[in-house]
Amino acid sequence: MRLFDTHAHLDFPQFREDRAAVLQRLRDEHVAVLNVGADLRSSAASLELARTHPFVFAACGVHPHDAKLFTPDAERELEGLLRSGAVAVGECGLDFYRDLSPRDLQVRAFRAQLRIARRLGLPVILHERAAWGTFVQVLKEEGPCRGVVHAFSGDEARAREIVALGLHLGIGGPLTYPQNDALRQAVRTVPLDRILLETDSPYLPPEPLRGKRNDPGKVRLVAERLATLRGMTVAELAEATWESAGRLFAVSPQF
Repeated sequence: MRLFDTHAHLDFPQFREDRAAVLQRLRDEHVAVLNVGADLRSSAASLELARTHPFVFAACGVHPHDAKLFTPDAERELEGLLRSGAVAVGECGLDFYRDLSPRDLQVRAFRAQLRIARRLGLPVILHERAAWGTFVQVLKEEGPCRGVVHAFSGDEARAREIVALGLHLGIGGPLTYPQNDALRQAVRTVPLDRILLETDSPYLPPEPLRGKRNDPGKVRLVAERLATLRGMTVAELAEATWESAGRLFAVSPQF
């Protein structure tokens, strides 16, 4: 069985001590990874991981937390990174929960990255927290795009809105959390080919591992829960989401 974790941060310091061992284990277990940049430095690190591991791919982008640093020079540097082998733009979007950058600058950086994605013909990795109305408005105003709403944890109505926009839902550890009945209902009802698996490693570990470091190998626990909800075997669910990830990001992982 093969699995595709479409959102991880293996370049982050939490993996400094055992990154090589984690990557070898993922290779042995046939777990492909999209390593997602959060700023220019981590975007460059993601590209380096992708260059040296044929089952790892890179997304390059600037997270809304760092939107205040998204200067014209940063935008040019980001586009250069994207042209160096990235398969997606992101993660980008809006975070009005922590508000680590002014909201107007978040919107500006979000729009700019959507436009880069359209110009380069790349899908986008989207971040949204406590900003739903503005988030959807920007997506509609900027026009059609391909991509995935990362760490989706909304209800059925929001899931259907995302699908109507032509986007995918990134489903990770929160699917297993006891309080997330609305999310579990949502993933039962949307088309299977609009669902991608993810971990957001090192964050958001699934039950029963909360409080521990997450890693892409734990995507199997998400797949098991989603398969149960969809009335499928884990192997069927794994293969369906693998195929969807390969189509969206135009990749063919090698182990």
